[in-house]
Order: sequence, then structure tokens, then C-alpha cells
Amino acid sequence: MDNLAELIKKISERTNLSKEEIERKIEEKLVELSYLISKEGAAYIVAKELGIDLLEKKDRSLKIKNIIPGMSKVDIEGKILKISDVREFEREGGVGKVVSVLLGDETGTVRVVCWNSDISKLASLKEGDSVRITNAYSRTNIFGNVEVHLSENSSVEKIEKAIEVPENLAREGLGPKRKRLDKIKEGEFIEAKATIVSMLENRFYSCPECNSRVEKISDDFFCKDHGKVQPVENLIVSGYMDDGFGAVRYLAFRDVAEKILSMNPLGKELIFVGRVRKNRLYGNLEINIKDVFPLNIEEEIRKLCG
Repeated sequence: MDNLAELIKKISERTNLSKEEIERKIEEKLVELSYLISKEGAAYIVAKELGIDLLEKKDRSLKIKNIIPGMSKVDIEGKILKISDVREFEREGGVGKVVSVLLGDETGTVRVVCWNSDISKLASLKEGDSVRITNAYSRTNIFGNVEVHLSENSSVEKIEKAIEVPENLAREGLGPKRKRLDKIKEGEFIEAKATIVSMLENRFYSCPECNSRVEKISDDFFCKDHGKVQPVENLIVSGYMDDGFGAVRYLAFRDVAEKILSMNPLGKELIFVGRVRKNRLYGNLEINIKDVFPLNIEEEIRKLCG
């Protein structure tokens, strides 16, 4: 417990009461409680009655690397590395909106997702700001990556705290690193120059609110969190890519999948950007493609010479 003199000093600084006045209040509180508590305990009670909380608030913030899916109360601090534009989507009853923030600390980066009216909580923030997020929750997105989502009970507060994000983590969060397919590791965000050697198309339906897969019952679609919804139709393409050093299974969703199909990619050498993950069923590494580009010979020469 804090030293009594330190407690009296803190109370005095916050109330402008003299040391003698505070000591008198503490003695009165001891008498009131029949000396059943210590002087330090009485000082805490006096401070509380004066509207002062002397109890140190413990920092409950998680480090980003320790966030796992399914957490219902996530408190984190981090530096904003990137804020997306507002994206609109059709949903039952109107138009929905979503914004994502890339947040980083000394242990890693994570995507923070904000929906609809909660977007206003980000209004005064900009890239480079340090923030504290409280009462959020975590989940796995359809790409298999953990995300933090804000709810109506969540808060976002700008803080005057220098949070340093190591360059390699910031770079990984903001952009990919060119890798050979035989050198990739789980969790890496990579760029690969490879050729698609096989491809399969499939479609599924998801909730417009949370992107979770929906279940079709009779002629209606239901989300486990949002009930009956007007689903979004999504395209998946999957197969194998080969770069001459290794062959790896890939998956691409929605707009990225459509982009791949539009490029008629079988047998073409292309540039792929994506996240490496482990297939939960087979244990093999695979790549969730986030974007794809035609091969630019001049750019490749620049990279080789740079």
C-alpha cells in the first residue's frame, strides 16, 4: 500500500486542501469506522469522497501478437499505419459502410474493422496517430486471418504515447516481400512471380454485415449473428501456382477472383500478392491471394539491378 505521506500529497495536489485539513479528514474517517481500517485505507476513502480515484488503473491492453480469434473484450494500443477509404455495400434495408485500419505495435500488425455508424469513432484520427481501443472483439475473416472489430460498446481514443512499430513489421503490414515459393513461411505477406498451372471456380454466399458464410434454409439465407439477410454472392478460384522452385496451392476471393479470371491466367507468368497460411485440413501451406498483376519486365529488371 502507498505511503500515507504520498497519499496525502496526491490528495492535496488534486484538491488544494492543506496537509492539515486532509489529516483531519482522515482522522474523522478513522473515528467514524471505529479504527477498523488503517490510516492509508482511510485516506483512500477520503479521496474517493472528494471525487478522486487514487487506485492505479492497470493497463489491460493486449499486445497485438497475443490477439486470437473469439475474444469478446479486446483492449489494445497501437499506431495507425493505414486507414482505408469508406467502402459501401448493399444490404437488406439499405446501404452499409465499412472502414478498416491497419494498427501496429512492437509485436505485430492487425486489421481493425469498423462498420456503419461506428465509423464516426475514427473521424478525428489520421495515419501516424497512437490510439487506445477498448471493448472490441476479435474474429477470423474469410481469409483465415484474425481481425479486431469495433462494436457499439467499443471506444477509440487518441493517446499521447510514442508507439514504435519495427520497420519489418510495418513493411509486412503495409506491403509484401518478394519470396520464392519454396521459401515461404506461415503468416508471411508475400509477393511471388509464378504461373497458374491449375484453376477451379466455386461460389458461396456471405452475410453483408460481417462477411461470415450464411446458411440457406428453404429460399432464405441466415447468418448466425445477424439472422435473415440478403446475401452477397462470392466467387472463389483455387488451384496451384508454380515458380520453378516450388508449387503451392492458392485461393482468391470475390473481386480478386474475378480479376484473375479476367486475365485468362492459365499458363501465364503473373505477379501475385497474398498471405501464407496453413491449410487446417491437410497441414500444407497455401496462399490467400490479395491482388494480382501482369508481369512488368522493366520493373523486374529494376528489382534485379536494384
